[in-house]
Amino acid sequence: MKKWIAAALALPLSCLQAQTQINSFDNIQYWVGSGQNHAALVLQWNDGPDPVSVAWGYRWDGEATGIEMLRAIAGSTRIIDPAGDPVSSVSGADDRLSLGLVEYSFGLSVLSLEYAPSQGGLRTQSDWFNGYWEYLIRGGRFEYYDWATSGTALYDVAGSRIYASNAWTSSPIGAGDRPLIDGAWDAYSFAAGFTTRTVGDPVAAALPVPLTSYVMEQGKPSISARTKTGFFYQLEYSEETAGRWTPMGESEPGTGGEIIFRDESSDLPSKRFYRISVRQTP
Repeated sequence: MKKWIAAALALPLSCLQAQTQINSFDNIQYWVGSGQNHAALVLQWNDGPDPVSVAWGYRWDGEATGIEMLRAIAGSTRIIDPAGDPVSSVSGADDRLSLGLVEYSFGLSVLSLEYAPSQGGLRTQSDWFNGYWEYLIRGGRFEYYDWATSGTALYDVAGSRIYASNAWTSSPIGAGDRPLIDGAWDAYSFAAGFTTRTVGDPVAAALPVPLTSYVMEQGKPSISARTKTGFFYQLEYSEETAGRWTPMGESEPGTGGEIIFRDESSDLPSKRFYRISVRQTP
C-alpha cells in the first residue's frame, strides 16, 4: 500500500509572494476593479510588526474618489453616525480587510482599519482618543481652501506608476472629495498619540489563500479549493516540500464556490505534495 502525504494547505503561492517590495505598480499583486486608470492604496498601522505598510491596486474608468477606492478594496465596510449608531454596511473585494467609517455632515471619515492576513497577527487601529488615521496623497489636480492664506489653493501633482517614499502630502481634503487620477497613490497612516508617522516602503498585499481540503477518491488524490471570482486557481505538485513545483492541468477561473482538482496520474509516487496557486490572470 502506498503512503500519501499532502501539503495542499501548507505552501499556497500567495503566501510565498507576501513580502514583495513595492517599487512601482508592476509589483502590486492584488488589483481590484477594472478599467484603464490605475491607482494604489497603502495602509500603515504603526503597531510594531512587519511589514510596516501594505499596498493594493485599484482600476477604474471615468471618475473615482479616494473613499471609493478604499471601500472597493475593503472586504467589509461598516458605517456609523457620530453617536455610534449603524448607518449601513457594504461588501468589497478583500475579505481580510475591514473598514469602519463615521458619517458626518461634511462626509465620511475613517475610524478603523483591520487586516487579518493568512500569516501574521491581526493588524488593527481604531482609537480616536489616542490617535487618528492620517490621509496622505500623491498625484491629482483639485482646488481646496487653504486655511493658512484664507484663500483657494491648487494641488497639482502628476500621477506616476513609480513609488516614491518622499512624495507624500497630507491631503488638504477628505477622501470622499479627493478625485483620483491615473497614477495616483493614497495612504492611510495611523498617528498614534496624534503624532504623524512617515509612510514606510510598502510590500504587496498577497492574493487571498484559498481554503482547501484533501481526500482520496478511488485511489486518486482530490484537492478542493474555495474560490472567488476574479482569480484563477491551479493545482501544483512537488516530490519535496522545498522542491520544484510543477503545474498540473489548466488554471481554472474562480466561481465563488468550490473547485475540485484531481491528480489523475497513472503512475503515482509513494509521496507527493500539493498546493493551489492563485493568480489574477490565467
